[in-house]
Amino acid sequence: MKYIYLVVCILSINELFAQNQRYIVKPNPNSISFIPDMTDHSAHGLVRNQTNGTIKVYWTREIVELPLDWSTLVCDANYCYGPDRGQCPDNNPNVIKTNDSTILDVHVMDNGTDGQAHIVMWVFEKEDTTKKLKVDYFFNKVISNNDVKNIEIKVFPNPAFNDFFIDFNFGLSRIDLYTILGKKVTSFKAMQGKNYDISELMEGLYFVKLIGPNEQLLRTIRLQKRSYRP
Repeated sequence: MKYIYLVVCILSINELFAQNQRYIVKPNPNSISFIPDMTDHSAHGLVRNQTNGTIKVYWTREIVELPLDWSTLVCDANYCYGPDRGQCPDNNPNVIKTNDSTILDVHVMDNGTDGQAHIVMWVFEKEDTTKKLKVDYFFNKVISNNDVKNIEIKVFPNPAFNDFFIDFNFGLSRIDLYTILGKKVTSFKAMQGKNYDISELMEGLYFVKLIGPNEQLLRTIRLQKRSYRP
């Protein structure tokens, strides 16, 4: 009986904390993949104020994993900070008005070498540093089974005519389309808010394979392609 009471108390405290959260960062975790090409690669994040007033948000950066030849920087609402800056300056916080958002982007430069990286951003208000929010940024990292379960993917419309859209929270890097006989017919780079043109494909059933980092198959969805009829 005491055990049940303790569990109820813990759940109540967690629920209360979730309801009182003053800001959120999306997506979290944040995951992108790429082929090394000696360019800059950015994982775009947003910090959203959920209070009825203005807040000042700070951050610190923790490099968990980074190849020796790679470099990284952080861009917030005020500035882009290089590898030598591991935290938001005390005199330059991110000021976010009520119901507004600001960016928190993490960049890596691959210098043409293969590898993977994991950067953790700790987000907090200076008035209460005990409630830091942990945000994971993954670059070319294989997504764990637990994280795969948390990936939210919606393909619409289905059936589709000339194009379709995919709404996802994180982890998706490429979309491959196959016929029911297993022949690959087209491929798209995954991007938020983008429509994928299938107007040249014949009417019929296709398999949409959703690919994550390092060629990881996240999910397979059936898509019906239809043609307009007068």
